[in-house]
Parts: sequence; C-alpha cells; structure tokens
Amino acid sequence: MARNIKLVLEYEGTGYHGWQQQACSTPTIEGALRRALRELTGETPDLQAAGRTDAGVHARGQVVNFRLDGDFAPQALPGALNHRLPPDIVVRSAEVVDDGFHARYSARSRRYEYHVRQAADRAAYVRQYCWPVPERLDLIAMEQAARLLEGRHDFRAFGRSPRPGGHTLRTVHEIHIEADGDWVTIAVTADAFLYGMVRTLAAVLVDVGRGRRTLDSIRALRDAAQPTAIRPAPAQGLVQAAVTY
Repeated sequence: MARNIKLVLEYEGTGYHGWQQQACSTPTIEGALRRALRELTGETPDLQAAGRTDAGVHARGQVVNFRLDGDFAPQALPGALNHRLPPDIVVRSAEVVDDGFHARYSARSRRYEYHVRQAADRAAYVRQYCWPVPERLDLIAMEQAARLLEGRHDFRAFGRSPRPGGHTLRTVHEIHIEADGDWVTIAVTADAFLYGMVRTLAAVLVDVGRGRRTLDSIRALRDAAQPTAIRPAPAQGLVQAAVTY
C-alpha cells in the first residue's frame, strides 16, 4: 500500500528556474528531486509542494509530499536523497503522514522573508541573497505602510492567482520589519500568496522606505479595483521560510 511521505527541504535557488519542473532540460528544484527519487527508489511519484518558488528564490522550509509504493524506511530518506542531490538542495526531514495531507492545500499559513541590504549601490558579499539599495530606509514609515496591508484584502494589485480566473483575496496575518545594521528583513505571514505577491509587497514597502511612495499610495494599491503594473523586488532577496499546518 502506498504511503504518503512528507519532506522538508531547503535550497539555494540561484542556479534553478524555480520549483516547477519544465518540459525542457532547464534545471528546477522539482526536477532534481524527481531524479534523486527515481535513482533511489525506482519510482517517479507526483510531487506536491507548499509553494512554487520562482527562479532564483531560496527556501529554508519548503514542504513536499508524494506517495511511495516501496517500503523504503522514511528515516533513511534524507541521507539517501541528499547523497543523490546537488549540494544546493538538502532534505532536512522525512516522515509518513496521513493520507489526507497535502503540502499545499493542508497549509494553514506560510511565511516568507525578503532581505534588503540598505546603503549599498552594489553588493559583492552574499549578493545572491539580498536586494542592495543605495539609500538608508525609513523603517518607521515602512512599518506604518505594513500595517495598512495586514488583514484580508483583495491583493489583485500585488499578484495573480495561481489558477486562471481564481480569486485574489488573501489574509496577511503579519508583516514584520526588522533591521540589523545595514540588513533589513521584511517577513510576511499569510494564509496563502498570489504569484509574485511577496516580491511586490517588498518592492512597495522599500519604495516607502526610500521616500518614493506615500501611505496614501499604499491605501490606493490595497483598494485598487484593477491589477496594477508594479515592478517586483529582485528574486534573490526572497526566502520561503516556513509553512504551518
């Protein structure tokens, strides 16, 4: 009888075109994990991920589930898969879960972090993990703007539904902004996210911190009746941090 297996992954997304496997030979996280599973077990299960991270986006807490027919011991999966995965993808844990568990649909909330390095025109050190901006950011103004975006809203101005014609209502539980020297982290927790939503939220909040947007403009975006063209923050600053079930 097939068992439902849950994995928790972390990965450094710089060398990949996102999570989702593509028809061509483009490297993806899903493709690498599928190959490792096939080599280890001889099976090619359908993989369900908590979130389909974009090209260049990283993860510390990506959750994946799939059904495995063989009797491979779950506690041995992390070591055996990591031996077959590239070094920028790591399986942190594996367990058998209830048949009804689904990495995406069973999730209660998701947390993403966006990392900004302020007062830096360019960045050499850990440049693949941050967005360097030349100004010092007004963190108080960013916090005020963040409060306007918390709660349940139609976030159509900030992204698109993962399903054609799907609704764009989402509940943002919390946006927390923290600074440590030149480094600023924008942490967003929500029930679910639209495609591009976190990077767009980060972009508009950084614009507020740079003095390029007002609080009134944030209210207007929040209440917009139509999608709005906003250039998202660069992918490399984004990390999928955790999923809660």
